Amino acid sequence: MTSDATRGRGQWASAPVVFVLAQVRFLPTSAADPEKLRDAITTRLGARFPTISQISGPAIEINLDSELSVQRPASAIAYDLINENVDAMVRVQQDSLTYAVTSYVDSSHFREHWLQVAAALSDVHVTAVTRAGLRYVDFLQPREGGVPEEYVQAPWNLAGLPVLPGALGAPDLHVSLLDLRYPVGRMRLQFMRGFGVPTLPMDLQGMLTPRHESPQGHPTVCGVIDTDRWIDGEHPADVATLSQLFTQMHTEVSGAFQAMISPLAKREWNPESKKGVGE
Repeated sequence: MTSDATRGRGQWASAPVVFVLAQVRFLPTSAADPEKLRDAITTRLGARFPTISQISGPAIEINLDSELSVQRPASAIAYDLINENVDAMVRVQQDSLTYAVTSYVDSSHFREHWLQVAAALSDVHVTAVTRAGLRYVDFLQPREGGVPEEYVQAPWNLAGLPVLPGALGAPDLHVSLLDLRYPVGRMRLQFMRGFGVPTLPMDLQGMLTPRHESPQGHPTVCGVIDTDRWIDGEHPADVATLSQLFTQMHTEVSGAFQAMISPLAKREWNPESKKGVGE
């Protein structure tokens, strides 16, 4: 990852992306339990992730020995492997492997580091994944006097929305969710605007904290774009196949982002480069 002095979020001069996550899911086996996968990753990349934390979450234990199956709450052990700058981490769970960053050079650099992590799957005899996913979170923090709607195209900019009778103006809070089908897999695209300080979606909190500063220095109107692209179905877990899947998903996420943002956004965030999100 980049150093403290050169931390970045892609090649865009003022990139709004604050969090990127890649994940694969697989069928749990005793050979690929979290401890063994953790050890496989540290053997390969231990120097990159010097901090290891054990976490636990809810799970369901099903007793199949009795005539009536009884579900009892259980604790699922997982591990977080965190780098020195606390801007990249790996989360190892019973049925998934996740890599997340808040700082990176470009999409190729991110994918290279992610595939180095995912290569450890072969060390614990995981030969297939059942889902692959890529997620980007962007914070929209307008310049003084600006609003998030200026940075997105219709329908997210509320163009054509009438002022409702009796209302004092446009909505203070606006949440939009699109769930899109692709030839393979789906994309969920969310846009949220409101007043305050932008934060990660609830299901991503507790991982890494984005490093960002409001250009206005205080809570104000802001927005969040949350783009989640995934492909279901069984796929080989080798690095070549995963590289192809994640390259495809990045291309589609980048295309969605380019279609969503306004000319003003492109001028402010990326005045020179023609590349897409995360490039």
